[in-house]
Amino acid sequence: MLGSSRTIPFVPVAARKSGNGVNSAGCNGESQNTKLTATNRKETSCVDNQWADAILDFVGDAVLGTDTQATITYMNRAAEKLTGFSRKEAIGRPLDEIFRVIDVATRVTRANLAHHVMDSGLAVDLHNSSLLRTRDGSELAIEDAATPLYNANGEVIGALIKFHDSRYSAETTARMAYLAQHDSLTGLLNRYAFAERFEQAAALARRHGKKMVMLFIDLDNFKEVNDTLGHSVGDEILKALGQRLLGCVRATDHVCRHGGDEFVVLLSDLTEHEQAFAVVDKVREAAADLLRVGGYKPSVKLSVGISLFPNDGETLEALLPHADAAMYRVKTSRKQRRNKLRDAPIPNHGRTA
Repeated sequence: MLGSSRTIPFVPVAARKSGNGVNSAGCNGESQNTKLTATNRKETSCVDNQWADAILDFVGDAVLGTDTQATITYMNRAAEKLTGFSRKEAIGRPLDEIFRVIDVATRVTRANLAHHVMDSGLAVDLHNSSLLRTRDGSELAIEDAATPLYNANGEVIGALIKFHDSRYSAETTARMAYLAQHDSLTGLLNRYAFAERFEQAAALARRHGKKMVMLFIDLDNFKEVNDTLGHSVGDEILKALGQRLLGCVRATDHVCRHGGDEFVVLLSDLTEHEQAFAVVDKVREAAADLLRVGGYKPSVKLSVGISLFPNDGETLEALLPHADAAMYRVKTSRKQRRNKLRDAPIPNHGRTA
């Protein structure tokens, strides 16, 4: 709507209701002496204005309409909410008294937007470095735009301004960007973001002759936790482990929830691969007392597999399966040892049956 030169008639709500100038007879028509055709025209105009009001109250943006003197002739409900002024208070007052906008950077009051678009005859696109000073003196970050309004003869008859609270759009955009790269439960990087970080780290490692190590971490018997203690306890364990893993690495390293109870850690910018073993020890120590959630002590242990860059490969597609296979060998070995202990004969210590 804001780029169009189409005539958009705005009849002030106050004027329509108060009878001071425009359509003073209201929506019920004029006196009985008025001709039927004139009454029909006024009724049609009244219905059109009611539709315009309903539509502009329904949209999410705040909308203000002015005449050629930049006096407010229209205000929708969203504009009432953002400015703090009611329609009754705003209509008939200069735009600058209601729509008080300052520049974010300079703190200078911005020129009257209605005058600007009426003088130039051109619409102004959304501007996002503005602060609206509301009725109570607080400041609200907004995005605003404006367009001149024309009558059927192409003459400027006023201006239309729309604006909205830019905090919501900024927060929503930031939130969507965050969710696109992070696991919703643990807040760690997801697979897609981890792949991007890997490519960046690998490029630096090649350029500077550095080494990297990838850790593939899996929780043993985690299904048992979910089955016996419930998924809520399992979720708490995963979230806590994610934070412990972050605490074991540097800012230059990357931690990812690969899926389910699997985590992947990329240790970058290493001089020697052996530096990674200290991190593995830290991970095991940090997780040792972690598995106490809500007074429970589930029998869960970590299995960690390792792959080396560039020895085992230089791509994520090569290193990840290598670390996964190494982790699986650790898990299998532990299970075999546990089975041997379970099946070993119990010594009788000299006792006889």
